[in-house]
Amino acid sequence: MFSSNMTMDVTKAGTSYLSVPEFYAGKTVFITGGTGFLGKVLIEKLLYSGGNIDKIYVLLREKNGNEAKERLKRLINSPVFSRLREEKPESLSKIKHIVGDISVNNLGLTSSHEVLLKKVSVVFHLAATVRFDEPLKNALNINLEGTREVLKAFKDKANLDAFVYVSTAFSNTDKQEIDECIYPPPRTLEEVYKRIKEEDSDEDLSEFLNGRPNTYTFTKALAENVLAQEHGNVPSVIVRPSIVTPAADEPFKGWIDNWMGITTFLYTVAKGWTRVLYGKRSYVLDIIPVDYVVNLTIIAAARCKRSNDVPVFNICSSSANPISSGLLGNLLMEESAKQKFYDFPLFGLVYIKSAVLVTIVSFLLETLPAYLADFWLRITCRSKSSISFVKVQKKQSRMRENMRYFQSRSWKIKSNRTTDLYASLTLQDRKTFPCEAADLRWSQYIPTYFNGIKKYLVDSRKQK
Repeated sequence: MFSSNMTMDVTKAGTSYLSVPEFYAGKTVFITGGTGFLGKVLIEKLLYSGGNIDKIYVLLREKNGNEAKERLKRLINSPVFSRLREEKPESLSKIKHIVGDISVNNLGLTSSHEVLLKKVSVVFHLAATVRFDEPLKNALNINLEGTREVLKAFKDKANLDAFVYVSTAFSNTDKQEIDECIYPPPRTLEEVYKRIKEEDSDEDLSEFLNGRPNTYTFTKALAENVLAQEHGNVPSVIVRPSIVTPAADEPFKGWIDNWMGITTFLYTVAKGWTRVLYGKRSYVLDIIPVDYVVNLTIIAAARCKRSNDVPVFNICSSSANPISSGLLGNLLMEESAKQKFYDFPLFGLVYIKSAVLVTIVSFLLETLPAYLADFWLRITCRSKSSISFVKVQKKQSRMRENMRYFQSRSWKIKSNRTTDLYASLTLQDRKTFPCEAADLRWSQYIPTYFNGIKKYLVDSRKQK
């Protein structure tokens, strides 16, 4: 495996200390994936707490016929920037856009962009396809070749202080304990491209993915290795978050703007629609708030140094502050019961490892009650104005199968380097950029998670 040593500015008696905001003062930042959940929070935090940043360039592609200028306008008008509009409205003018696409050669940039790129000091590469069922060719083009194109665009820029690649802690799911290092790739690129050229290359990929459950985690692992091998003189670092969840504190408690991943599934648990899960109550569910991920990403860039190695920082909770699936479910249902949010009585969750038993028990505890509920709505003449519980149950059943791999396993993702990096900061920087998972209090955060779903997803949807 690759070494991951890194030189950092550590506070010591008699040595100068450059604070995180001081590092970003006057700098120009370039971000891919800036319109995503993580990207928005990153931009907001950089402008709110990252010192006097000069500019933030966001790479935007023309999407669905919408011009990049229109997408930038929608981004700036996002609710995530509310406190900036109230406290630092002038900072929003620092967000600029560059039309481009990570999936095409040279990002689709022209020679006219060269002057802008030369001014960039920090690159945050967040853009990726996160679809688990993405065809291998598409996932490879975006997650691997896209990373290569972003790196290539900045490889000869002497002004660059940091290139931060945001990967995933689940890029090495073939290991039960995942350390902060770059593991050997699951396949050579030669093998991967040969597979893509074959007919029906996406049929029965399980063996080819070599311990990864989907093309997302597989191509992220490949991209990490490409960065390690091809970064050259570019000061690079990898940040690996686990499951990214709503904000613990910033920009607002519980902030979330999408139904992706585990959030939709936990919503169905809170509603009482999901009662059967794969795995065991004791399995650890590695979640981490989005603001913790963003804070570490900002810190990692500020402490990045030129090196032959590419250091890895895992930002996760399973090693420092694990929460079991059982405890998370209980805390979620307690909050749902307190606010009378549920549709079906919340008598608890049943954890099963056998797929056959899951089918049988879910029919008794989920499918049958859904049919009875729909029948009751029909005979009381409320079916037209209500949701179909049968349709909801079928959707959540498919969702459970899609998440089966992650529910049926438990990992210990180590984060010692992240803890050390955080400890090296001054008290003020630690207060401004909290990212230590050990400081999370699950009895407080899970209700925050629940209320974030309710406020920013459920209630906001009703208002539209």
